[in-house]
Amino acid sequence: MIRRYAALLAACIVSSVAAPALAQTAPEESDLVVVGERLQEMVRGFVGEVAAAPGAEQQMARWDGRICPLVAGLPTRQMQYVADRIAQRAHQVDIETDGPGCKANILIFVTPDASRLATGIVDEYRNLVAYYSTSGVNTLGRGPLEDFSTSTAPVRWWHVNQTVSADGQELGSDTSTGGSAVIRGGPPPSRLRRPTRQDFMRVLIIVDARQAQGVQFQALADYLAMVSLAQLDPEGHTAGIPTILNLFEDRQNGQVVPTAMTEWDEAYLEGLYTARRTAPRDIWQRRDISRTMVERLDPSVEPAPSH
Repeated sequence: MIRRYAALLAACIVSSVAAPALAQTAPEESDLVVVGERLQEMVRGFVGEVAAAPGAEQQMARWDGRICPLVAGLPTRQMQYVADRIAQRAHQVDIETDGPGCKANILIFVTPDASRLATGIVDEYRNLVAYYSTSGVNTLGRGPLEDFSTSTAPVRWWHVNQTVSADGQELGSDTSTGGSAVIRGGPPPSRLRRPTRQDFMRVLIIVDARQAQGVQFQALADYLAMVSLAQLDPEGHTAGIPTILNLFEDRQNGQVVPTAMTEWDEAYLEGLYTARRTAPRDIWQRRDISRTMVERLDPSVEPAPSH
């Protein structure tokens, strides 16, 4: 069904424009070297700015099963490049990619009319963005969805998550409880562990082709990989941090533009994909991510206790 949505939307709305330039410039070293307490402070600030979790669940989501990227609106070679780049970054955190003909769960559209496409999806394909409340399906909510629809950012994204049991099983339902979710089996909950976790179901990403003109293509692909693999706050302030998330901001301000994911980005993803899945609240997961980032960015730092 998702592939049908993608084909229909691409055919109806994504028109022919010049794609972002596929520049071949060599990557430049842009990582910021910071150590000690200053590094820990910066990492905590960065994680606090970018990490996002549905308020109702207060748990951060990540991919568990295989991903299947679908890219529309670019020449074939560039669409394949983006999909391959996302797969490469996913493999770095031990997430595999499905083969040809798979059911797409990462949908990326490049269009010169991003606002029209976003509005059309929210209005006409509400199941795709989980507009209606459904047991076990979670998003950031109606307000952020409206922001997604009206955003003027070069890239906008929307994640749909699913509540599953601690071992990844879909939640059952019990008619005696009015059809509410029922957790079957698995380890008992405790003060340190929930019986459930959050998995990504799908991610929808829209790229404004006009604003992406002239962006180095490897950098754009890595930016898309970053927002595909992690649920990030589009309003997060990351100025002064060496991250691919500053790609468009740095370009607009005439600063040195990242040409690929930085060590900070890779450390964040590593932290996310090794954080406790069943943490009682997302603050615990943020601490896990921060600890992993500091240990990776400054190996001389003594490992912090788990809790």
